[in-house]
Amino acid sequence: MQWNIWYKEDLTNVVSLLKQYNPDIICLQELTLNPKADITDAPAFIAKQLGYYYYHKELPIESTDGSKIMLADGIFSRFPISKKDFAWINEPKGVGGYDDEYRAYVEVQLDINSTHIAVGTTHMSYTHAFQPTSNKTAETDALIARIGQHDSKFIFTGDLNATPDSYTIRSLDQLMKQVGPDIQVKTWTTKPFSYNGFEETELNWRLDYVFATQDMQVTSADIIRTDYSDHLPILTTFSI
Repeated sequence: MQWNIWYKEDLTNVVSLLKQYNPDIICLQELTLNPKADITDAPAFIAKQLGYYYYHKELPIESTDGSKIMLADGIFSRFPISKKDFAWINEPKGVGGYDDEYRAYVEVQLDINSTHIAVGTTHMSYTHAFQPTSNKTAETDALIARIGQHDSKFIFTGDLNATPDSYTIRSLDQLMKQVGPDIQVKTWTTKPFSYNGFEETELNWRLDYVFATQDMQVTSADIIRTDYSDHLPILTTFSI
């Protein structure tokens, strides 16, 4: 499952949906790390509730209201994690803006009945109305350089903040196959969004994706309808 869970969502809602669908591997974005919250460590809380192995990377992010928050990208697995790694694909240069923040690529290697599968995820930078910027292009190139090391037994997911016709998605299409549902099916937004003159209240955008190397056999792919989060989850089934 690929899902941006939205940093404002009640984590008990998130866990209830995860338990309902019971995916073996879960890639999540906008996990919160807040010492003042009731649940101070979202990755640890979710992993404990599911009884899963997990790995995450913290990201200091500025939210839409200007406040500073600590978020994380994480991978959770029913299967043991044999390797963990991350790489920065964007680091702030001090010029400001949503495409001038820390963004990380997170990767694990899973041991699935003696078969090793690599899984990577990321939450790429937002740009105004998802328009291209030079920073987003450079971020894409850094991501491609990192995941391009895999030519087999690899799954990549993320909230890429990129439309199907963007440089980001076209670049990924050259490396791997898309294994989520039809690209025209939308995943964002289920909640009103307003920032710097860009407003959206409808489910009009595809921003979330699942890719895999050509050897990975896909048996089904669905977008799950839910009122939890502003993004809809993607559930893809592989035969290994």
